[in-house]
Amino acid sequence: MAAPPLEAQTYSDHDSAYETSDSSASISEYDPSTYTASLSSSITAYQYHHGRRYHAHQTGQYDLPNDEAEQDRMDLQYHCLRLAFSDNLFFAPVTANNNNPTHILDIGTGTGLWAIDVAEQLPTTQIIGTDLSPIQPNWVPPNCSFEVDDAGQEWTYPPNHFDLVHTRIMNAFLTDWPAFFTSAFYHLKPGGWIECQELSVGVRSDDDTLPQDSHVRQWCDNEEAAWNAIGLSVNLTGEQLKDWMESAGFTNIEIQEFKLPIGTWPADPKLREIGAIQLVAMLEGLQGLTIAPWVRHLGWKEEDVDAFLEKVKGEWKDRNVHTYFPL
Repeated sequence: MAAPPLEAQTYSDHDSAYETSDSSASISEYDPSTYTASLSSSITAYQYHHGRRYHAHQTGQYDLPNDEAEQDRMDLQYHCLRLAFSDNLFFAPVTANNNNPTHILDIGTGTGLWAIDVAEQLPTTQIIGTDLSPIQPNWVPPNCSFEVDDAGQEWTYPPNHFDLVHTRIMNAFLTDWPAFFTSAFYHLKPGGWIECQELSVGVRSDDDTLPQDSHVRQWCDNEEAAWNAIGLSVNLTGEQLKDWMESAGFTNIEIQEFKLPIGTWPADPKLREIGAIQLVAMLEGLQGLTIAPWVRHLGWKEEDVDAFLEKVKGEWKDRNVHTYFPL
């Protein structure tokens, strides 16, 4: 289901790019200690580069930081998606017909907000969130747990185990999506579901207000080139995911398309609120998204990256530029 074009609101030149008047803004059958990495000193001995903190487990496999600033960006991004999805945590019908799912797996859980919210919504379901970084809170619902694990490696869970496997914005992490879907299919129960909520970094504009030679477009192109250098892509389409799912054996696949505006330019109040939050997430999180990939894989100097990003931020703060992330 394609998302409709986004309509911009009208405003005067002195309006702030930040303003939005509408803001309101059971125990598993396996022993995880046997199979997954414990929270040892090797995992929490973080790496520090470019003035940012990075994970230590499987060092070098993930070029985004895990410090507080990045966690703030992830939490803002999560709130944007909650709004875009009208507060739906998932769309897969795992609870249809009064079904009671027993196990849900959240791959790349980040700060763990999605896993925690699902655990609160489904108190009799065991929720496991995995990530390379142990940055999740300690105080969580009793049916929620977190593990340091790499979904790109062999899965250690029992077969036919999960009712739902969930991912969200994992395109800068998984190098082998077909293998991932094969693993998920094996570990899902018969009739189980997989849901991938994936965002593409290649921003778009429905009204051609983003110039072809803009710094925003160059940032998008450079991000893709940097991640391509290590076998990843930050641009995924629903059709790509569908093809890989079908090859793994999945059926009844549905694609839903959304648009996440960047800035307070949309006329629709809900989209304007999403855009305001997304803008803050990008302005405050852009350096963390960029510095390591560009320095490590494109050969940029740190000072040149910082100077370029100021130009990108300036364009995104311009309310005459109507951009969004396709999701």
